Amino acid sequence: MKKRMVLLSALVLCGCMLIGAGAADAASQTQLTHQAITHFQQSPPEKDTSYPEHTAWKSWQIDSCEVLPCRLIEEKDIWKLIFTPSDYSSRWVCAVDLSAGTIVTPLFDGLDGQIWKCADDQLLLEHSDTYQLCDLNGSLTDISIPHAGHVLAVDDQGYVLCQYPVTRTVRTDSGTMPYTFHQYTLLGPDFTVLQDGIDQYYNVGQYDYSCDSELFYNGLVAVRVGATDWYLPDGGPWPRLYFNSKYMFIDRSGKTVSSSRYDEVSHENDRWFGCHGTTEYLLDSNGNEREQANYCYVPSTWAENIVEQAEKDGLRLSYHTPYRLNIHRDEFCKLAWQTIQTVNPNINLPELAQPFSDCDEDVVRQIAALGIVTGYEDGTFRPTRELSRQEAAVILQRLYTVLYGNIEVSPTLYADNGSIGVWAKDSVYAMRQTGIMQGVGANRFDPKNGYTCEQSIITMLRMTQKA
Repeated sequence: MKKRMVLLSALVLCGCMLIGAGAADAASQTQLTHQAITHFQQSPPEKDTSYPEHTAWKSWQIDSCEVLPCRLIEEKDIWKLIFTPSDYSSRWVCAVDLSAGTIVTPLFDGLDGQIWKCADDQLLLEHSDTYQLCDLNGSLTDISIPHAGHVLAVDDQGYVLCQYPVTRTVRTDSGTMPYTFHQYTLLGPDFTVLQDGIDQYYNVGQYDYSCDSELFYNGLVAVRVGATDWYLPDGGPWPRLYFNSKYMFIDRSGKTVSSSRYDEVSHENDRWFGCHGTTEYLLDSNGNEREQANYCYVPSTWAENIVEQAEKDGLRLSYHTPYRLNIHRDEFCKLAWQTIQTVNPNINLPELAQPFSDCDEDVVRQIAALGIVTGYEDGTFRPTRELSRQEAAVILQRLYTVLYGNIEVSPTLYADNGSIGVWAKDSVYAMRQTGIMQGVGANRFDPKNGYTCEQSIITMLRMTQKA
């Protein structure tokens, strides 16, 4: 583990307020930076909607210099400003506090510099292969990256992904040869090494590393470690290096969560999948695996026509819906919102609920504001947690009440009534009374089993048909 070095003094901070730029330019760059701060205080940065799938901001022109704002810490109003003169002569970058009207970090060369948000409201600064942590008061701490590597990405919880070059003897179609490629290191928020010597890091974002990269999905990351053989096919403009290592999953503590190793992995619809040969498995956050049929993205025969009708009516989760898998809490919220829009598009909506600590999706917050869903005592929503049948019944009853009013509860009990939570009984029997959600056969409700995506879509269709 690399140790952090001591804090630099305020004098050093002042002395490096313009790293990599000529002294003659320092005053003008500082002046333009303060002018930009004043401008964005009076006219806050606007989102650029040209590319809806990416969060971007509109730039502003000042004295033939383009200023591009990028949000770093929303709740603190901390922004990165990138200054690009029309002649590209002295591009620079820094972080600023728009609320306070102050420059937080040094101004440094933007051609080889970068700023990331880290844990505990700190910023990670990169310049000329050197790294520093900067707090919001401008105090700097030197840090080291393993293997003299290069930071690729930092996620919103401060985890850091680095890469570094290695040279190995690789097999080719015509023999062997030395070949240089990159391996990876994953660091925790305190810059301790969680996993080193990573052959391949599975990036859900297709290697779109940026200031707001996500490094963990559903609390896990897939990595290949421990290759002993490397193969590089001859020819082709983009040769691919093949490893003999397999994928494993680790959590945010660096712990390997499953003893299984996978030939291939994928992440779709907030779900991790791993393959042993041609057999695919669904993994939960603890690394437990469930074998999945290859046709889970096709509705069951009994549900096919009904699902098709529901999707025509606007009840659709995604283009590639995992119909036969259990639905997640946030996906159920999406269907609930589509149901509301179908039944009563002019419904009077309250303001969005406050974001949960692990979820700030507008749809979830709107459904929460209507009282249809709630979070947990620790302030989380757990958006990717699978929904049980009794939990689905509770949400469906609340949705019904918002759309149509109260329901008389059926007095007829299920045979497994004793297994239904006391908190869910009224909802289970209310949904039975309306015909929106029925049992599983033999007069059983099976309250703790999961509720699939296709079942959820069908019950929401029934909900719309009550109008």
